[in-house]
Amino acid sequence: MSRLSARLIAGFAGIVSAGLGAADRLGAEAFGAQAALVFPVSSQLRLTAGSPGLSLGLHGTWTFAGGHELRPRVDLATFPGRNQTTSAPVTPQSLDTRVRTLALGADYLYRLDDRWAVGVGVQELRWSVASTNRVSPVPGSSVSASGTAHWWRLGLGPVLTCRLSRHLEAEVRTTFSRYGQENQPANAASCGLLWRF
Repeated sequence: MSRLSARLIAGFAGIVSAGLGAADRLGAEAFGAQAALVFPVSSQLRLTAGSPGLSLGLHGTWTFAGGHELRPRVDLATFPGRNQTTSAPVTPQSLDTRVRTLALGADYLYRLDDRWAVGVGVQELRWSVASTNRVSPVPGSSVSASGTAHWWRLGLGPVLTCRLSRHLEAEVRTTFSRYGQENQPANAASCGLLWRF
């Protein structure tokens, strides 16, 4: 984990503890699962991830007095992948990439009323990019190389939720993160549903 990640997580913990410090008693706790469509926003992520992907996960929610909520969560997202082809006359090349993420984090939410809540989410994301590169040096023959690269990066962004029923909640979120050796932007937005058991 980088120093910047550690500082941002410490800042997030400070915000959460200040909010919860204002709460005078512990309220209800609930557990559930979530599913979402994830849309790659930054151009580099769209280039490697392709079209929108699917995210599944589990969460817990601790409700405190004063409208404060803390929601630890784990999410696993996968994207359909992307093929990039160059038709150079000398050496035609094809690159297939597939992106997955594992996110471990928590959301701090402030409930505006019985339905709406706003907050911020912080996550440690494990980006995985599997790639297969095919080169055709001679017509009719090809050489390929495959591999998977992994990076841990911080993710941070706003969250908006709407309670639809006692057991169902809709969620919209944006996550700002980076990935790759060159630390390129890997921003994503998602729309999902949370079910409480």
